[in-house]
Amino acid sequence: MPPEGELCWPGTWPAAEPAEPDLAALPIARFVGRRAVLAEGVTWVEGRIEAAGLRRRVGRLILEGEAPEILRLAAELARSLPLLPAFASLAEEALSLAEGRPLRPRRSGPPSMAGAVAVEPAFLAALAHLQDVLLCETPQCRLELGPRGVHQSRVAIRRLRSILKLFRPAVDGPDWRAWDAQLGDLARALGSARDWDVFLGGIGAGTVVALDGDIRLKRLMAAASRERDAAYEALGHLLASDGFRRTIWLGLQLALVRPTLVAEQPLAPFAAELLRKRWRRLKRAGQAMNDLDATALHDMRLDAKRLRYAAEPFSPLWPGRASKRFTKRLAELQEALGLANDATVARQLAARLTGRGAGGFAIGTVTGFAAGRAEGSRIASIIAWKALKKVGPFWKQPAAADT
Repeated sequence: MPPEGELCWPGTWPAAEPAEPDLAALPIARFVGRRAVLAEGVTWVEGRIEAAGLRRRVGRLILEGEAPEILRLAAELARSLPLLPAFASLAEEALSLAEGRPLRPRRSGPPSMAGAVAVEPAFLAALAHLQDVLLCETPQCRLELGPRGVHQSRVAIRRLRSILKLFRPAVDGPDWRAWDAQLGDLARALGSARDWDVFLGGIGAGTVVALDGDIRLKRLMAAASRERDAAYEALGHLLASDGFRRTIWLGLQLALVRPTLVAEQPLAPFAAELLRKRWRRLKRAGQAMNDLDATALHDMRLDAKRLRYAAEPFSPLWPGRASKRFTKRLAELQEALGLANDATVARQLAARLTGRGAGGFAIGTVTGFAAGRAEGSRIASIIAWKALKKVGPFWKQPAAADT
């Protein structure tokens, strides 16, 4: 048995368990620490996880009671303490440490509404999934860990805001609108860091390669790196602030302590009507695609993104090849339109580097390279649009819940 006060989690059990297993060889990690009862229903656990020769400090404030009181207390404590909901158990943290990997959500990507039949349960399940992704990914938003955390956090927030808008006809109110505004502020901070990541890894790097490492372009890239570093630093301050914690706790309060009940409403017809409206809007832009300027193409990209963020979670209501083909073609269209947007953003970012270590030659070269990339993406977008239009909507057939 492990020493008193230490919690151990077993590793992979052998296929044929010995009659008398060596208990000391089974644990792959252990928790060493202490537990203190601070008040009735309030327990503090702190210590460290040890695994594979590594250590990680951990702390848990365990609150017991009714959800409304617990959430209000947690939100109040988070004003002055770095208190966020635990997105993983100690066992999950131990396993990630033993395997030498960061903690990740159990399932990333868009929420799935497979099996849902009513609006409110589907809405709450989508919120829970995306909040879990956000809590898992935001700790990875550090420069030394690479761009994945920022990208995944930004996508999670976009999907969260999309879900809020999708279900607004059924679930709405001042608190929901206030939370949406707070998510928007966070998305903008993430967007600044993400834009520089894309620039440095995309058009900026491509321009340097095209001109065989020209020193003037290297200076521009160095200036862009400094801007990226500053964006990450500002993002880090935001994620460590009580404002970020208030945003997280407000989302949980809205999801778990709802002031009003939503009238029961079948999900499939609700989803079909939303998809029909968003598809109609995208088709209107697609019909004039050859004549759209950069601004109109940007608007079309937003329309494609809005339809995708609706089609992906709702598509399991119409299982089969049709929904899979549509969402795949829609993702290809959004990606092609996104390349044009990346080029536009790259030109704007390059212009901001004027007087910050980048000269006119380098800025002009990047701008020209971006313009060429944008024209190529227009052609790819037209091809992707034709492929999507050929597939056609999947929600016209009966939903699984209706059959």
